Amino acid sequence: MNQGPPPERGTDRRAGGPVFRGSERRTGFDRRLSEEMVARYRDRPRLLIAVLAAVVVLNLLDYLFTLRALARGATEVNPVMAALFEFDPAVAGLVKMGIALCIVVSIWGMRRYRRVLQLSLLAVGTLSVLIAYHLAMVIVGA
Repeated sequence: MNQGPPPERGTDRRAGGPVFRGSERRTGFDRRLSEEMVARYRDRPRLLIAVLAAVVVLNLLDYLFTLRALARGATEVNPVMAALFEFDPAVAGLVKMGIALCIVVSIWGMRRYRRVLQLSLLAVGTLSVLIAYHLAMVIVGA
């Protein structure tokens, strides 16, 4: 049984009228600021190479500062690295740098993905904080 069209309940809100939309509101086709920044980062391979080189250098500095701290009586918090340092510090360094190089090569290979580029920036930031911690311990312990 067809009873006809449903009764109208009011005016159609989609038609006409003023639109109150701030300039900061996205329309659905705009890129987010972080995505735009990552896109610029992705489009500059020299910058990405510099960031990845920084990851390797900061890892090397972390290894050297850790050796210095262990020689002065500190203990390694990471149980895997602690076992490697007990076995042979050179092996620990090779493993640490090997892992860093694998990560860098993986990031370079997957650089078209936004999350991977964000991970590279997070890695540099985290390692920078770690090196700052090591430097603070050198200054305090000196």
